[in-house]
Amino acid sequence: MRTCHVLFILAGLTPVWTAVGFAAETTTQPAADPGPWIRVNQIGYLPGDPKIAILSSGRPLSGTFTVGEFQADIGLDDGAWGPFEHNYRLDFSALRAPGRYRVAFGDTHSLPFAIGEDAYRDVPGQLLAFMRLQRCGDNPVTGHKCHQQDAIDTVTGRKLDLVGGWHDAADRIKHMITTTYCVAALKLADATAEARYGAELVRKIHPDPQTIYVQIADDRDHRPPAKLWHEDQSDYGWGPGGPRSAWPATGKPEGPKHQNKSSGKASLAGRASAAMTLMGDLEAARSLFRLAANNPGNAMSVPVNAPYYYGESSFWDDLEWAATELFIATGEPEFRERAVVYAHQAGDNPWMGRDHHGHYEFFPYVNLAHWRLYPHVDQATQRKLADYYRAGLERVRERAMDSAYRIGTPFVWCSTNDVIAFATQALLYEKMTGDQCFRSLAAEARDWIFGRNPWGVSFVIGVPQGGVYSSRPHHLFYRLADHLPVGGLVDGPVTKQINDSLKFDVFGDDEYARFQSDVAVYHDAYADFSTNEPIIDGTVSLLLLLHLWK
Repeated sequence: MRTCHVLFILAGLTPVWTAVGFAAETTTQPAADPGPWIRVNQIGYLPGDPKIAILSSGRPLSGTFTVGEFQADIGLDDGAWGPFEHNYRLDFSALRAPGRYRVAFGDTHSLPFAIGEDAYRDVPGQLLAFMRLQRCGDNPVTGHKCHQQDAIDTVTGRKLDLVGGWHDAADRIKHMITTTYCVAALKLADATAEARYGAELVRKIHPDPQTIYVQIADDRDHRPPAKLWHEDQSDYGWGPGGPRSAWPATGKPEGPKHQNKSSGKASLAGRASAAMTLMGDLEAARSLFRLAANNPGNAMSVPVNAPYYYGESSFWDDLEWAATELFIATGEPEFRERAVVYAHQAGDNPWMGRDHHGHYEFFPYVNLAHWRLYPHVDQATQRKLADYYRAGLERVRERAMDSAYRIGTPFVWCSTNDVIAFATQALLYEKMTGDQCFRSLAAEARDWIFGRNPWGVSFVIGVPQGGVYSSRPHHLFYRLADHLPVGGLVDGPVTKQINDSLKFDVFGDDEYARFQSDVAVYHDAYADFSTNEPIIDGTVSLLLLLHLWK
């Protein structure tokens, strides 16, 4: 039995805020137990969704399974994968009647889930609750202001107003690489209020035609003592708790000790332009587009104490997105013409089908510009745009067929981003062409996020209520204030090699030891920041996926 966090009051905090958590049933077994286990999407399914549970075991099985009054044979053994020697795909897609259900095989039962048109009704609000907790500047959850002195330009030394935006993950850094995307994706998901909050900062990071800031603060905020947003006493050279560093994108490698491989400004400025167009600020959008077009290449985040950074390597997709949104907003043919040129430069998603890629190398993992451009071009160009999507989807499908869980994306750091990107691209391809051939795999990718994975864990903190989910995330509010940051999507499983290379503290007892393997590992432990740290971009990507799911 896992017990999660309950109501608390943090001294001096107004208004009072609560952690949402409940005692949860668990299917975790002792390490020697051969199972079986049944894994399902703990949220549930829309009536027309493909519905496939996974029955996994250390020994061969046969017989029937039931879901309510539905009954069927478990079918053929799908073979070994990950920690399980035997896996069976239990298909109950024919069950469409609304209700609460469990999948049962003998004495083994899944966790409960829903079938119904409103199965996902509460999830978008929970995802947005996490984004509100992440707000920097004026936080509606804590009732406190923070980082009111942001920031000072690291090159010129000039004082800037860069207050606002979101803290990127568990720390206090504000990455504009992810912030620009979040603003645009939130707007596309009809989460306009939250998009507007981030947009105010995106406008500020472009104070003149030649300047855009890629990052506010850096990993100096990791130094002890650890503090909450409003208690931060990090020293960036102007005293504890003073102004923080603003790192401008220079178009060349940056970092005082460990340098990134920045080569331009187009990735950041292009995405910022798309966000500003979507938010209705065409003056800023045009200026950012010119900056992007005149400075091809990538703006990467800046490492200081440690060598880790967001190493984005693609920028044509961002130029395409910027030009596309400007065409949609203005109707000026030049923007469409340039968008088409950039679209062919961007092509398909090169990470799809790979075993590995660099950290944020192909962010934001799905090129939303192809979908946005599609209705505004001729049929030949439409076919080409659809082909770009299909090529990547086919490569992932080929890999997915080797897994009973039908997961074909790589287990890299922030692997949940890749899973969601695949599902999103599959849905967008379907919307563009009417071809539903990837819908089932998209559903299986979505289901992976919500618990249909070897660990039986939802990778969304605190969701669903009463389920088995990430409950000890790598987040300061969990560690210091006993507040569960409900709604945050965590990084998700990585290869053992990656996890071992990023292990800097003791994880503690591993309740999921039976389910770890050479394929991937996941730990519901505060110390495991490579699998259990929530991220704003992944959370917003999941929000957009659910918005698109019809």
